[in-house]
Amino acid sequence: MATVGEKLAAAQESGDLTQIQQTLMEAKAAGADPAQIDQALAEVRRLSGTGASTKDSASTSDSKKEASSTGEAEQDQAAAEAAAEAAAAEARARAEALKKKGNERLKESTKSGAREALDFFTDGIEIRCSDPVLNGQLYSNRAHVRMLLRQFVEAVDDCRKAIESDPKNIKAYWRGAKASMHLDLLKNGVEFCEAGLKQGPKDADLIRLRDSCAEKLAEQQKRRSEQASAPTKSEFNADEAMAVQEQVNSLTEQVESLKSSIMSKQRDQARVKLTKSIVSETPEETKLYTSMGRAFMLQERSVVEKRLSSSLESLDTELPKLLKTHQELEKRRESSEKELKEMIRSLQTHNEQAATASAH
Repeated sequence: MATVGEKLAAAQESGDLTQIQQTLMEAKAAGADPAQIDQALAEVRRLSGTGASTKDSASTSDSKKEASSTGEAEQDQAAAEAAAEAAAAEARARAEALKKKGNERLKESTKSGAREALDFFTDGIEIRCSDPVLNGQLYSNRAHVRMLLRQFVEAVDDCRKAIESDPKNIKAYWRGAKASMHLDLLKNGVEFCEAGLKQGPKDADLIRLRDSCAEKLAEQQKRRSEQASAPTKSEFNADEAMAVQEQVNSLTEQVESLKSSIMSKQRDQARVKLTKSIVSETPEETKLYTSMGRAFMLQERSVVEKRLSSSLESLDTELPKLLKTHQELEKRRESSEKELKEMIRSLQTHNEQAATASAH
């Protein structure tokens, strides 16, 4: 069964004002923004009131033919704009509904509920509605779920996208800082908080988290400085060695996960570049189908090119950040592995000395 978005696309292509009007009413009944739908309906009724259809025949007079052609073109454009507005409203309504479903699943406070919420937020994001605030909320909410599932690298990535979509989304800054703390990327945590405080200077949660990140960062820098000046220790606690081993395992898992994410985005980047190249070779007047979640909408080539350029620009900005995070995680893993080896070596030496002493 065709979705409302698909019906709007078909009505837009046909230029049939009656069909467009009926489909707009369906979109309104489906939960699309009533104000936008009413505005689009008013425009369609105005066009219908002129008594001229996009299918009207031209006058025999040359001057009337030209006037009729111009009028039809204007009506086609107005009808297309009305259909596009309705499709955008319907897409926003579906994205909002998916956000609500995701929030409902989160209230269950279960792992299965969190996974279902992740799917709902992802589906909402993939609709790519035209509301940047709603898109920012979807990314931020998905980051929250990823943190619950301990997918901290992906959570940081989602927070960056949420902020890019809506710089005033304070929760995205807080969640980005919190996820960075779990990754032991304390400098990133401070940067998230500082950026968020520019939007909300008095936000108490951000202030507390910034101070916590800054304190832990100072401790981290001090510890590394001490390790550099005294690379070997005489004794280590076995529990400390186990903690470092767990840290190495966690960092290895995060590095591999981030590596997979980078490869996926690099494939997306290549795909978008190829698609953009193919689109640029089509005639300017060509209309192309683009995805609207699980439906498709017929749009002008210029609109499709703009959307592809925006996606490519986002990937070009995002990939270097992910690569930098990957390098930082690799360095931390190498440092932790080195620390673990030194601890094991020291423990072995200590045990050997203890065994020798007991033998005597």
